[in-house]
Parts: sequence; structure tokens; C-alpha cells
Amino acid sequence: MNQGIENVQQQMKFFNSNVSQTTQLLDIWIRILSQTAHNQAFLANDEWQGSSMDTAKLNDLVQRDRTRQEEAERRAKESEFQRERMLAEARERERLKAEMAAASESVARQQQNTFRPGIATGRRPPLGPAARGGRGGARGSSARGRGRGRGVSSASSATGSRIRPPR
Repeated sequence: MNQGIENVQQQMKFFNSNVSQTTQLLDIWIRILSQTAHNQAFLANDEWQGSSMDTAKLNDLVQRDRTRQEEAERRAKESEFQRERMLAEARERERLKAEMAAASESVARQQQNTFRPGIATGRRPPLGPAARGGRGGARGSSARGRGRGRGVSSASSATGSRIRPPR
């Protein structure tokens, strides 16, 4: 009986190995048929021009992708440069604005000091009639009445004048 059981076990092992080999052969045939269908689709396609053209198209795609990437990098650099330039211009405008404010403040201070000249130099402003253009002042003095200086009068010579000029 032991021998009968051993025979059955050997037959089962043989059957199991046959099933494994058949499965492997079927997998190989399925791959072959799949590749054949794929090749047949390529050959039936009118647009397919061969593997060399596929390689050329692939190279073109890679080149276009590289060009797009370089263009994007260039635009990014240009955008960064533009942003930095705008920031520099804004800083320059702020600096000029601050300089203009400081200059106008300086001018205002100078005008204040000019309005009160004695304060800036430490002296008191002149007081009295000379400062106002009155008596004793050389500037802006005005005479009242008819102005007569030495020599010929500015008044027209009247006919009744007794003094006659020499001839």
C-alpha cells in the first residue's frame, strides 16, 4: 500500500509540473500575440514613418521642451530684473522726495532767518528812523515840496522874473 501511495504522489507531482509548464507557455504566447498586434497597428498606421522618424520626432519634442524651459527661465529672470528695477526706482523717488523735503525745509529756515536778520548773526536788528527810511537814512528818503538843488531851478522860468541868464 505504501508503494501505491508513493505512485499517486509521483503522478500528482508530474501533473503539477505539466500544469506549470503549460502556464508558462501560455504566458509566452500571450506576449507574442500582444506584440504582433502592436506591430500590426504600427504597420497599418499611414502616419508612421519608421523608427528613425520616431527618434527624430522625440528629439524635436525634447528640443521644444528645453526651449520652453529656457524661455520660462529667461522670463523669470527678466521679471526679477524688472521687479528689482522698479524697487530701485521707488527707492530713488523716495530719496529724491526726502531731499526735496529737506531742501524746502532748509529754504524755509533761511527765509525765517532772512526775515529776522539780527537773530541769525547774533545782532539786534537796527531800530529808529534810519531803519525805517526816515530822517538820517540814505535810502528811500523822500523830500516834501518842490525839490530844488543848486544851480538852475527846475521850475519853468516865468516872464516876470527879474534875473536874466547871461548871453
